[in-house]
Amino acid sequence: MKYYGTKNNKDYGFYENKFDGAIEISDEYWINLINQQNNGKIIILYQDKVIAVKEDEFEQKDGVWQKLSKDEIQTRQLNIQNEIRKQEIKEELEELDKKRIRALAEPALKDEDTTWLEYYNTQISNLRQELNQL
Repeated sequence: MKYYGTKNNKDYGFYENKFDGAIEISDEYWINLINQQNNGKIIILYQDKVIAVKEDEFEQKDGVWQKLSKDEIQTRQLNIQNEIRKQEIKEELEELDKKRIRALAEPALKDEDTTWLEYYNTQISNLRQELNQL
């Protein structure tokens, strides 16, 4: 048998010995939880049960885990995707700035009507618009 709980009301974990407030779990269930944790899930105490869950499906509020609604999960995932895209845009802008500096030093045409500087400035403008929309 293993015991899950906290001895300091902050840090939860597994213990060999029982203590006040600890939840008893079988060795088989403990192994199952550890395997799930190794596969990217987190172990939480939810409604007096020890479970392994995807981190983006639950949120801890005031020290209590709460299951998120489908809308909350989608909003959270969208926010994560937006932050990833923002970082990608910032990296692209950095690279375009370097190219734009080179285009200033070595004016040349990209095609018949467009200089490299105009081309990079257009790309930068489009990325900044996208960034502002996020």
